[in-house]
Amino acid sequence: MSLKHVFAVVTLLSTSAFAEEDLKPAQEEAKAKLEGEIEDALKATNDKCGTKLEVKTDFQNFKTDDWSGTSFSSYCESVIQEIGSMCERPAYKKAIAKKVTGVACLFGGVKPAEKKDGSNDATLRNMSIDKGVFTYHMSSKDHANLGDNTKATLEKAFN
Repeated sequence: MSLKHVFAVVTLLSTSAFAEEDLKPAQEEAKAKLEGEIEDALKATNDKCGTKLEVKTDFQNFKTDDWSGTSFSSYCESVIQEIGSMCERPAYKKAIAKKVTGVACLFGGVKPAEKKDGSNDATLRNMSIDKGVFTYHMSSKDHANLGDNTKATLEKAFN
């Protein structure tokens, strides 16, 4: 493991919660699982985009029953990977390097689906960019096409 790789892990581990709260054992396990599973995607995106993005989460809001049988880390990983994919487009790479400083994959604050929603509306309503942080309020229900919706959120924010 290279020193750069170790630094990325330490950075990820030290910044992954908004508030230092005592987590329940299941929340601690979920946190470790997410950190391990998004590590490669985060490194690849940072390398591709020339960024030092950090991922923040709110595991104090993680509820095992809501995510049982679901690969919750893949939701966050999809967002990170799409940010990296956008860096294949030179103009967006420049915008991301300048305007995106972090990613927040949150369990709390999810805006529920509405009756009139199309397949992407609930997902888009739960994605935003504010003060340099791409925020995704994750839900195991009603969210679709994470990559496409991440791309749409970035395009809307920068255009």
